[in-house]
Amino acid sequence: MKKQTLAATAALVLAASLGACSSGSDGAASGESAAPSGDGSASGRIALIAKANSAEYWMRVKEGAMAAGKDLGIEVTFNGPDTESEGDKQLNQLDSAINDAPMAIGFAPQDGAQDGAPRLMDKANEAGIPVIIFDTPLSSSDVPIATVASDNEGMGAEAAEQMAEMIGNKGKVAIIAHGEVGTAAARRDGFKNWLAENAPDVEVVDVQNGESDPAKSRDKAQGILQAHPDLVGFYGTDDDSTIAIADEVASKDMDVKIIGVDSSPDVITLLKEGKINGVIVQNPFGMGYKTVELLYKAAQGEMPAEKNIVSESLWVTQENLEDPEVQQVIG
Repeated sequence: MKKQTLAATAALVLAASLGACSSGSDGAASGESAAPSGDGSASGRIALIAKANSAEYWMRVKEGAMAAGKDLGIEVTFNGPDTESEGDKQLNQLDSAINDAPMAIGFAPQDGAQDGAPRLMDKANEAGIPVIIFDTPLSSSDVPIATVASDNEGMGAEAAEQMAEMIGNKGKVAIIAHGEVGTAAARRDGFKNWLAENAPDVEVVDVQNGESDPAKSRDKAQGILQAHPDLVGFYGTDDDSTIAIADEVASKDMDVKIIGVDSSPDVITLLKEGKINGVIVQNPFGMGYKTVELLYKAAQGEMPAEKNIVSESLWVTQENLEDPEVQQVIG
């Protein structure tokens, strides 16, 4: 798996990202849309409802979606709650999008929206609106025609493999996840399962839920480091948890290897400073672009050839941070 993620992002998604970037894009504010060459009517519009509307990761998804809209000559709207812990608000946004009768809808379900989403998937289906899930799978509905997402369990396994190598395949490690289901659970379990199968002398001594909240994640990191002063490795399943871990480890001047998932300006800064040892980075721009591209084709009657479309990831360290393919993905 390591060789695959080291090589590059999947050709399908990265090609879309590279092609889109060459044409340029300007991300509109949440709820606003790309400037299309079409008539701008609801029937010629694609609506995306993301997990959130302001985090760096979602801004990159949005940039990709807007670039696709510009290239295709259609209007694209991008909306989402303020945080990733507002499931009811996200469901209301999805319901409103369905009521507006766009040509197609993309939806990235929050953990708190998983249970309520199937009813709205049925509503979209009855209205003849094709739906594609992006970023986070929705296992409770068969309505979506495809899912565009990273291999989250695979990213967790990749993190475990890298961690085991860094710590010499032995010692105590801990995890701070950004939730308890969905992508957080997949990345957490992928990490734990790989270690259990491949590194029996590495012990996962604690797993905590930071709820994708910087303050809560740092409190969890502090508690773990106090309880396990002999910890040698720490894994965060998103950028907030990884930053919290790095800040707390640095404040205690401890020698702990830190690996995380997802990039942001703060993550990259900490990586350059050597306070984070490596991160597995998704291609959010490519994910947004590919989602809109597939939705547009579906609205024209061309269904995706595959049900699950994987957006591959990159292993990023100080050593390869300036590589062109890495810079293209992290923006």
